[in-house]
Amino acid sequence: MNIALKEWSAVIAALDRGAQIFLLRKGGIVEARRGFEPQYEEFLFFPTTEHQHARSLKPEWNGLLAPEAPASVHISHLGRVTDVLRAPQDQSSLLAAPHVWNEGFIQQRYNYRPDLTLYVLVVRVFRLASPHLIPLRPAYAGCKSWVHLTEEIPVEGMEPILAEAEFAQRRRKLLMQLGIALEVGKGVEQSAE
Repeated sequence: MNIALKEWSAVIAALDRGAQIFLLRKGGIVEARRGFEPQYEEFLFFPTTEHQHARSLKPEWNGLLAPEAPASVHISHLGRVTDVLRAPQDQSSLLAAPHVWNEGFIQQRYNYRPDLTLYVLVVRVFRLASPHLIPLRPAYAGCKSWVHLTEEIPVEGMEPILAEAEFAQRRRKLLMQLGIALEVGKGVEQSAE
């Protein structure tokens, strides 16, 4: 596989611990005109420290921050999207969901470019059988969501972070917190109003 989604290394660490099961996406500077497009149902996580700050995380999760931007990229996880949702207009339901971001960051995501959709991507995360270290190529740089890796990363033998039953239970709870009917299915885009 060579499709990767850039995500804060702290968020990937939280996903690895089962601390959260969703991502928030609005789009990077490169995607400013159209915003984020949820193009792929399965992707590798491309860890980044770009725009990652302790001031954006709840204090108890500051230990997940990487000390500095690495010279190479450590690919260790795969995400499989189960739901693509529009964030609820009422921020309180999103704030109540289990995640590592603080209230200020959530408000910032809502306030930044209100003309663009803020997506909640519910993801089931898998740990690769062995992590892969790849060079940090110039083509991977910049404020963009999707990266097409030069390298082909094998995903055989990956293991889910959460067992299927536990993930299903957490997913149901999250959808209920966001005001989403439980029949929302894979790839379905719904507004949580």
